[in-house]
Amino acid sequence: MPQHRHAIPVIAASLTLALPAHADTRPDHEQVASLTLPSIMVESTRVPTALDQLGAPVAVRDRATLDRDQAADLADVLNRMPGVDTSGGPRTTALQPVIRGLGGERVVIRVDGARQNFASGHKGRVFLDPFLLEQAEVLRGPSSSLYGSGALGGVVNFRTRDPESFLGDDAFGGRITAGYQDQGSQQLLSAIVAGQGERGSWLGSILQRDQSDLEDGDGDTIRFTGDDITSGLIKGTLRPAPDHRLTLSLQGFRDDHEIPSNATASGTGGGSAGIIVDRRTDSRTQTLRYQFTPDNDWVNLDATVYGNQVELEETRVDTDRYDETRLRTVGLDMTNTTWLRTGAVDHELLVGLEYYRDRQRGRRDGDRRPQYPDARQETTGVFITDRILIGERWEVSPGLRYDRFHKDADDQPSITESEWSGQLTATFMVAPGWDLFGGYSEAFRAPSLTNLYVGGVHFGNNFFEPNPDLKPEKARNKELGLSYHGQGIWQAQDQVRARLSIYQNDVEDFIDQRVEMEMPAFGPPIPGGRTYFENVEDARLRGQELEFQYLNPDYFVAMTASRISGDNRTDGEPLSGIPADSLSLEGGIHVMGGQLTLGGRLTRAWSQDRVPDEGESTDGYTLTDLFMTLQPKAAGERLRLDFGIDNVTDKAYRPHLAAINDPGRNVKIQASYRF
Repeated sequence: MPQHRHAIPVIAASLTLALPAHADTRPDHEQVASLTLPSIMVESTRVPTALDQLGAPVAVRDRATLDRDQAADLADVLNRMPGVDTSGGPRTTALQPVIRGLGGERVVIRVDGARQNFASGHKGRVFLDPFLLEQAEVLRGPSSSLYGSGALGGVVNFRTRDPESFLGDDAFGGRITAGYQDQGSQQLLSAIVAGQGERGSWLGSILQRDQSDLEDGDGDTIRFTGDDITSGLIKGTLRPAPDHRLTLSLQGFRDDHEIPSNATASGTGGGSAGIIVDRRTDSRTQTLRYQFTPDNDWVNLDATVYGNQVELEETRVDTDRYDETRLRTVGLDMTNTTWLRTGAVDHELLVGLEYYRDRQRGRRDGDRRPQYPDARQETTGVFITDRILIGERWEVSPGLRYDRFHKDADDQPSITESEWSGQLTATFMVAPGWDLFGGYSEAFRAPSLTNLYVGGVHFGNNFFEPNPDLKPEKARNKELGLSYHGQGIWQAQDQVRARLSIYQNDVEDFIDQRVEMEMPAFGPPIPGGRTYFENVEDARLRGQELEFQYLNPDYFVAMTASRISGDNRTDGEPLSGIPADSLSLEGGIHVMGGQLTLGGRLTRAWSQDRVPDEGESTDGYTLTDLFMTLQPKAAGERLRLDFGIDNVTDKAYRPHLAAINDPGRNVKIQASYRF
């Protein structure tokens, strides 16, 4: 076994020895109150909670780090989180999140509380520009007891910019931003305007991001990676009466570009890999959130109604064939939190209801396209969790959810089924600041409309066959973790966050696409046969994750590491699509009284040769990135300049979950002015 596979436990042991065993060195109350280090609130567990108080494995990227890194796509947002990767890169509209080796529809994605249910072969699932995000959160591990179908790998929760966070204490303000990245000669232009008063606040933002084809570290063009993106956000809050709050969010995204029909392929060769289309990707999400928080322990209501539309229009460049792919989702998500006390035990009781309806439609030259069949589904879920606080050391959280879903398509049998999902987690405070976490959770993924009802020609004389007898995929996860958080460890104004997680996720009834080939005995050699989806295998995924972050007003250090292995328990072979082991080290200093930040990042991905097919293996690589942020006080801190160099050594490399190389060296600069 390679030596690096023991790296995470060794590093974790070193950190354990380095950190204090108690919190007696924390500063007094007045010192804590004066700290300027961030307190991050997360909503992925459905009850807004400070990150330091969570036992669940949640990773966060906030607005400050997204600005510093000049995040331009989904990979820039997610790839630096432990246990989180992206597939489909480096094409923007093909990127998909992968959590602990599970991607596609095995991950739930939400934007401002709206589910993003779009799924179509070789395409992305969520379309938004990172510049419009306030925060990105990833809840790792099966989570159907909270989010229902699809949460086998976990949940990605995106929150768009908030006017009150943007303005701070100001009544009105704005920001103009211009950016340039050497790769693809990418240009960014953005404007944000916001205001707030006694009863509410508002924010409007629009951006344009253009780039041509990228180049890898060998100087070779990565074909069809250009983008012409326009995106915008309108968001407003209203407080019509005490304890009542309404938030309206309208977010839109459009990208026009040429891309292979199979967007994860090189764009050469036969089949969909060689078919080039002129594609327009449109995505629009509308949410209306209502929060009622009276001063009592019985009611804390949070309800969101939403709509989401994804529309793809593609014209084949060689034949002018025209395809339309559309999904429309409407939904309601509602929870209420109640605080109870039974004897010496406190309860935080969460009760929720979720309903959503999807309607998909596919057209080819105006006629129905059975490869993306006209179909519908309705899902209703009810759930309850109880966070039980026992004394000062124990926290136990049981949870249960029931989902009922109905699916139908034209000229196909309808399907009505239901599923139960449960969880049980426990946290024990070993010592002040130290928490031991253990849990069991379940998840399922109901077969998608395309899995069930797909039809038409796949290639040649090979035809898709529907399979309405598919069973849901199911996951059962066991996890153990140790975390530490504290302030005033070595200095009065510092902060440490650390976590080690070990897990085993058993997944049953994987749904896989099967292709059966037949060659004709006579006539033209056009391949025939059939293509269908089938429950084919059981899988076991095991992994370890490590997070460490040290924050200080003068400097910062962070480290993330993850290792995962996957086995097909049906035939004993390794699973495909498992990311390589990785380690990331990041650090920086604040100088000139905090006006200037200088830092860098070292990322190591090891080779991945544990694959079912030897031709699918990838080599390891090491990347070096540098970044700088300048915010001079002489300009009233209104001017901000971000500078960075990604892949300083111009390394040519291919991440394991991608079919084509990632970009080489990328010099980037971004300037913004607040008014």
